[in-house]
Amino acid sequence: MPKALLTGAAGGIGQATAQLLWRKGFHLVLTDRDEDLLHRTYPELPAGSTLYVLDVTNLQAWQQAVQYFAEVDILIQLAGVMRVGTFIQQPIEAWHLQLQVNLVGLAYGAWTFGRLFAERGAGHLIHLSSLAGVTAIPGIVGYTATKFGVRGLSLGLDAELRPLGVPVTVIGPGPVRTPLILNELPKPESVYTLAAGGLLESEDVAQAIWRAIRKRPREILLPFHKAMAARLISLWPALQSYAASLFESGARRRREKYLQSLPNSDTLS
Repeated sequence: MPKALLTGAAGGIGQATAQLLWRKGFHLVLTDRDEDLLHRTYPELPAGSTLYVLDVTNLQAWQQAVQYFAEVDILIQLAGVMRVGTFIQQPIEAWHLQLQVNLVGLAYGAWTFGRLFAERGAGHLIHLSSLAGVTAIPGIVGYTATKFGVRGLSLGLDAELRPLGVPVTVIGPGPVRTPLILNELPKPESVYTLAAGGLLESEDVAQAIWRAIRKRPREILLPFHKAMAARLISLWPALQSYAASLFESGARRRREKYLQSLPNSDTLS
């Protein structure tokens, strides 16, 4: 049976991915830094799977994890945080948190398991970035910067590790209907995350991860129309302001619609 380790497994994308991979016959190591949430999310586990508390920002914790789970075939890094708001008006701690979790923590995982996989000559690293890692999004500048970093790190690592038998796949979805997004929607600056359309579902990203496992491409961006728009804007950054003004009114309507459908905020954490 193949075995995968997931970070951020208590989140929406983590749950959807775990359910899909179990159906495909995987044994899983499901990790998260929130032990209580992890156990509430997975009160029962199929045989061969386990829960493990992991703070991705702690290199020593990663080094311990790679010793405990040296039999893992695939590392799927999903842990992430986002703080909405204009960059200069946010406390600098918001930037530090996003940098440490989204990029530094992911780099720690890639470094520890990448070394293991390279020595073995087999393995697969799968990293969750975002379309915000292809084109900059106002209102989530700190998040965008970390996701640009994830994408760059992943593409560079693939060039280094694929010849050693260790492909690296980076997945860049548009905004997904998870607490990461929903908790931030009440902030006015969140409107820009909806500029190009509505939200993906966690299952959409889980399917992209399954495709990554089967095909081992360097990059998967979704959905197609948003991916093409993001690539176009990345080629001509001057289009950013034009696109924002063009889609802003529709994005505001979508945001209001989502806000009206949200449960109480304490159910989203």
